[in-house]
Amino acid sequence: MKKNIKHFYNHPAYILCGLLLYMFISCTPKQNTYHTQRNAIDTFLINRYDSIYTYPTLMEQRFRTAQTGLTDSTSYYKLELFSSYCLFLQGYADSALWMNRRVENYCLTHPHSNALAAQCWNHRFAILQALSQRDSAIACLHHAYDALMLSDDRSELENICINLADQYRQKGELANASRYYRRALWLVDSLGSERIRFSIYTGLAQVYADLHNFRQAHHYFDMAEQNPEPRLSYENYIYYNSKGNCYYFEEKYPEALQCFKHAYEVCRQFNQPSYDALIEANIGEIYTLMNRNDSAHYYLNKSYAYFQNDSTTSEEVMFYLNSLQAALALNENRLDSVNYYLSKPYDALKIGPLYMYLHNKRFMEYYARKGDFAHAYHYRAAMNQYDDSMRNLRHINNITEIDYRYRQDTTLLKRDVMIAHNREQLSAQRNTLILVLSLLVISILGAALIIVHINRKNERKFNQQLALVSRLRMENVKNRISPHYVFNVLNTVMPIFKQYPDLSHLLKLFIQVLRGNLLVFDQITVTLQDEIELVKNYVALRQETTPHTPTTKWEINPAVPMQMLIPSMSIQIPVENALKYAFDGEPSADACLLVQIDVIEKGILIHIRDNGCGYDPGHGDHSERGTGNGLKMLFRTIELFNGKNTEAMEFRIENLSNQGQKGTLVSLYVPFNYQFKL
Repeated sequence: MKKNIKHFYNHPAYILCGLLLYMFISCTPKQNTYHTQRNAIDTFLINRYDSIYTYPTLMEQRFRTAQTGLTDSTSYYKLELFSSYCLFLQGYADSALWMNRRVENYCLTHPHSNALAAQCWNHRFAILQALSQRDSAIACLHHAYDALMLSDDRSELENICINLADQYRQKGELANASRYYRRALWLVDSLGSERIRFSIYTGLAQVYADLHNFRQAHHYFDMAEQNPEPRLSYENYIYYNSKGNCYYFEEKYPEALQCFKHAYEVCRQFNQPSYDALIEANIGEIYTLMNRNDSAHYYLNKSYAYFQNDSTTSEEVMFYLNSLQAALALNENRLDSVNYYLSKPYDALKIGPLYMYLHNKRFMEYYARKGDFAHAYHYRAAMNQYDDSMRNLRHINNITEIDYRYRQDTTLLKRDVMIAHNREQLSAQRNTLILVLSLLVISILGAALIIVHINRKNERKFNQQLALVSRLRMENVKNRISPHYVFNVLNTVMPIFKQYPDLSHLLKLFIQVLRGNLLVFDQITVTLQDEIELVKNYVALRQETTPHTPTTKWEINPAVPMQMLIPSMSIQIPVENALKYAFDGEPSADACLLVQIDVIEKGILIHIRDNGCGYDPGHGDHSERGTGNGLKMLFRTIELFNGKNTEAMEFRIENLSNQGQKGTLVSLYVPFNYQFKL
């Protein structure tokens, strides 16, 4: 589960492709000379598409040379636009933006330059996106879209849609991303074009990988791989990097490593250190997850050194790189280094939820190894909160995307376009259209029936669980003797007993026990600290009122997180039963009840042991030993909680007399990651 740092510098071919594929756009010339010059410039740009990324300095010089002698202003400013992008690739973002605005000013004063204006906005989007100004970059794409809608040549609309889709995907708005990819696919289908299908399929595969719909993601990866159109080197880089992400999400690390290595081989041709450092970080993380620490050190250190010295690196990128270094240090048990990387200051508002999730997970592992289980439990809770948030967002995106897919079927949109452009054939196509619409309605109704069936099934299950919870709470209430009423009565008569110190102390102790019961009587879970305090008050009261009460000893490990949740009365019921029933008649002088609470590898373990007569559930069911409702309630509560967890909580009672010893042992094990959700 991650969105790797690849998203910060990952400009897919369908992002940057639009920057250069606009080379096909040219305004309708008024003179043959202008027309000839524009065709020559477009051909010149097409032939040097890949070279812009590999040799940006050389290509800037060639663009400047090509500007010499031009009489067509549109061709001149088109070359000016590509020269500015070469400057950006060399690291001069401010100069690139200044030149880009010069081209924009020219378009504003020449009304028939809408195609060039769209190209100008598209270039500016790429620069702002690389500078992490994503909202401004998206606004530039919408300006480019509007400019193309005013132009006579709209052949590059699919590129704008692809760029918009990728930006929304990086923002986490996956439904909008799917919408614009499918709009681009519709444009390609409508125009009968076979260009850029590879980029569209790769983009859709990325969206479904982010939605964790891996079956659909691999479907589109396969379609992209089988697409016959020629590919640019940069498109291959994006394809392997994206497929590596998908395998990473699936936790198929050997396959992910193979894809990232393919991407690394391709990107080395670009002469762009940021792309190299990006893939090095991905490869280093995979080696970390595969416990190949030497290889992980090599790649992570190279990536870390580059981004640390790059002034344009965002805080979120460095935050995640520090997290990767901490993960490697955890592998090698270098706890000081883990604390160093994880404790670096950061602005939480600038960090995505996935990176915060991984940050808290590594802090939890760090404190667990140090034996500080209280802090480990705290970070575990924070990690779960981020995990729940991401799951909810992914669930919402899935629902929205599925809804859009049903409403925006590509075949229907293509048919609608054909009908709009061929109205004279409307009567011949009417029956076909009615049939398709009928099938669509039937499909929607079928889907609705399935959803209603699933909702009713879930509702029945929920009502059953709610009824069980209600019964448990009612039994919990029955196990207490009307604490509201008794507590109020005792507070009324308390002033009378103040003149009798012995009775006053006993009554105060009794009221404390009732108050504890009153506070938790409608709760299924309580903190370990509250449960211990309640039981101690009960034992103290019994020692004051009942002669020869057995001695109760407490042994609590200081490392136990006292705010950890446990089932209500899970200590009180066994202690109360032991004091009431474990010692027939008058207890001996060595009668003892021992309560031990300790930390084990994955949770806490509570032992309640007495040296009495032993536990015999079949003996005296109708005697004064009680009905056993408390234990029944406890067992049913734990069974209900275990149905919601992968790692079960354990509660058992052992008769030690069957083992040649004396007494009864009650054990309760609660895992650290246990979720008390109903």
